[in-house]
Amino acid sequence: MIKLSVSQAARRLGVSRANIQDQINAGKLQTHEGYVTTDSIRLAYPSHSLHSEQESRLKKMQQIKADAMYKAGAADIIKQENEQALITIIASLKSKLYKEELKNEHYQLVFSELAGRLQVLESCCHEQDKQSLNELQNWVEQQDN
Repeated sequence: MIKLSVSQAARRLGVSRANIQDQINAGKLQTHEGYVTTDSIRLAYPSHSLHSEQESRLKKMQQIKADAMYKAGAADIIKQENEQALITIIASLKSKLYKEELKNEHYQLVFSELAGRLQVLESCCHEQDKQSLNELQNWVEQQDN
């Protein structure tokens, strides 16, 4: 049982203190130690709401706050999902980069081996083939750089 002062009851009901006092004097509102109970107010004023405009504003503010907290939580979840997606993408790109680096090292070794074999071939080839062989060696050296 909730007890309200006469002033509090008047504010909540949107009526004057005198109106509340008249209801008490007429015996329609029961008092207890100078306070009126919400139960007796509901009986005396069945068409009135005990919820004041201030309480409705407070409830509205609480709902806005709850909605904001929910949205903030949803934003945090989305942020975590985005971070996880980015981490997955970065890991995939690192793996691809590593594979490409291995391929690059392999091709560098192939060109180095080719350059060495062309030098050996140059020492064994005929004079008429040396110019073509030198052009090929120059091209291989350019690719290796």
